Amino acid sequence: MMARSLYSIGWKIVTEPGLASLVRRAYNQGVVMDTWMHGEWQADMMPQAQSRLTEWAEEFATQLSADEITCPLYILSVPYLTHLFQAVLTSMALFTVHTQSNIKQLTPRAVEEARGTLQQFAAQERSGLHAVVRVFHVIWFFEDLNALRYFRQLPRREFLSGISHRPWVKDLLADQLSLYLRMGLVKEWLTGQGETLRLTSRGQRILQELERVLEESGELAWRANQQRWDIFRDLNYDTVFHVVAPDSDQATQDFLDLLTVKPGMRVLEVGAGTGRVSVDMGLYKRVLPDGQITAVEPSAAMGDHLQDKCDKRQISNVQIVRARAEDLPFDGHQFDLTLSVAVLHFTEVDRAVREMTRVTKPGGWVTAAVPPPNMDIREIPMVALWLRPLNELAEEFGLPFGDRNGLPLGRLEEAFHQASLQDIKAWSAPITVTAEDCHAFFTFFVKGAAFFQHTLARLPYRERVHLLQHLEKRGEQIASQTQPEEKRHVYYGEAIWGRVSTN
Repeated sequence: MMARSLYSIGWKIVTEPGLASLVRRAYNQGVVMDTWMHGEWQADMMPQAQSRLTEWAEEFATQLSADEITCPLYILSVPYLTHLFQAVLTSMALFTVHTQSNIKQLTPRAVEEARGTLQQFAAQERSGLHAVVRVFHVIWFFEDLNALRYFRQLPRREFLSGISHRPWVKDLLADQLSLYLRMGLVKEWLTGQGETLRLTSRGQRILQELERVLEESGELAWRANQQRWDIFRDLNYDTVFHVVAPDSDQATQDFLDLLTVKPGMRVLEVGAGTGRVSVDMGLYKRVLPDGQITAVEPSAAMGDHLQDKCDKRQISNVQIVRARAEDLPFDGHQFDLTLSVAVLHFTEVDRAVREMTRVTKPGGWVTAAVPPPNMDIREIPMVALWLRPLNELAEEFGLPFGDRNGLPLGRLEEAFHQASLQDIKAWSAPITVTAEDCHAFFTFFVKGAAFFQHTLARLPYRERVHLLQHLEKRGEQIASQTQPEEKRHVYYGEAIWGRVSTN
């Protein structure tokens, strides 16, 4: 088949109207590529898990081959499909492990859950298991071509090893490189160091469409958030937060003192984290003896940390529920007061506020405190110099410098009005942020709060890891040459409350 016709077929596939929706359905159901988190840690696979994974990958490959559904660009041989499903099942099982804070091994149970999820997804798709193949080819093609765009050229041997961009599925790279060359997406050059691969104009065009699909599906945003949650897993949040925002407790205490919290009340905290508000700042004491705090937290790691605090302090009136602000698992009108602190900028704010309003009793209050609007840490002079490489990278990708770094001014109040809350009052309070401890600052803002994951998620695997290592060392060097007053800045956070209608 000529390169032109192969390219035409490929172009038709990546521009199909329903492709982005297919990718979205996949990751929403847990059919995911959990690889962008591995720079932090990766679970070991138990031998029994590996045995079952291999068995089921072969089972899926044989089934798909028997269905005689082929990809127009590939001959989907059983060995090729076996490698593919091994990678997919491994990834999905790792995703299960990465969302459980106390699990350090990939177990047979995790692999079995991945198998069940994959079967359920395929059963709901018209093309069955072939839908899985389509989704992962979109992601892997993007990773391959994006690496060539970013590095501009790669030695053939390095590309085939996958070390630069996707070491987790290197068994398939030779087949895929052969296809890229036949389609005219990649060109080989002979240099003094051997064969080198470069992206062609056709490759650039296909890559742009793949990027559009991943953007439109929300997959790029999804992977950025997964990096964020994986980092939260091992982050000593309590320590670093107090170091970078030394007056945060006082600001939060002032906020809590304005709220009417009485004994016997049922209070819901959305995004409770490790319990800084519910436990450390004594909110649970204010509702004693008969009241209860329900602490909602989506991160298993943070929820477990909060549970440990409650157990050690013998606190019995804090119930921990793992859930998202946008989908609170409660009937309506359950709580006297619903609050969140430093959380709503990480959510779909309109939906989260509607949910908070829904579960609050008529006449009860919904209240929130959030970071400064569109907080820009470049207002700290040292940080502006320190993170210049991230700034330049964001500009190169056409992205804003930070992501999820605060809501636009007035956005939270708008969400409260849209939720039909009454007696709304908004105010601001000063918060000092300091980079005097550059390690704590980097851990919290770059890794923990992950304001830059939208940029980092677009980097090839190796480059993302190397960039973070480089920035940590750069911070140490710049901090040693910077005056204390250049390492801090006073921002103004926002707070708001509103009453649920009694009508």
